[in-house]
Amino acid sequence: MEKTKRYQTINRGFSVFYLLTCAAGIVDSFLNATPYYMGLSLLSPFFLLIPPLFWKVFRLKPSHLLSVCINGFSFLAYTVGIAFRGYGRIPFYDKAVHCLSGVVFGLLGIIFFYLIKSDRRIQPRDGIFSGYFAVSFAATIGVIWEIWEYCMNFIFHSDPQHALTTGVNDTMLDLIVCLVGSLLVLFSIWRYFSKGKAGPILCIFLDFYTQNLKK
Repeated sequence: MEKTKRYQTINRGFSVFYLLTCAAGIVDSFLNATPYYMGLSLLSPFFLLIPPLFWKVFRLKPSHLLSVCINGFSFLAYTVGIAFRGYGRIPFYDKAVHCLSGVVFGLLGIIFFYLIKSDRRIQPRDGIFSGYFAVSFAATIGVIWEIWEYCMNFIFHSDPQHALTTGVNDTMLDLIVCLVGSLLVLFSIWRYFSKGKAGPILCIFLDFYTQNLKK
């Protein structure tokens, strides 16, 4: 209970910081960016709605640690990456975020595995199946994202995949580092089911599991 309250306090504090940063990003975009980035920056505050909507749609109790994880990823990927144009301003930032996306969506893959699992109990045999689900889920999201960027280029001609300068290299590297991130989740799953040690990634999952699925 104490941990839950602490994570809730952290999430609330981070949400305030998130919104203040979004406001600064919007101002920066309107002063220094193109209309395309102006529009994207206006969407950044709405990403805070993802965790509450997730809990409501699936009728789950809030896992504030998972909320911090999702909000932190949204902050790095969208607010810093797009509103502040970090992908173009910070060297290798794009690849770091894509690698992190593999971790986050791999983690969500484990969660969805147990949400659809009939008895929802953690069993030794789950290691193989949850690991496969985690990597597959992250890889699928990575592919969908690249397709989205490809389609956006036809509408806005913004070339988010840098096809004009790198050909397919940027897209392939994005997919590769996303896979690397998901393999970190796979390693964490293997470590937990083979040695009983939960690293940072599995601790986030176990907090969600305790709040919603543990009987």
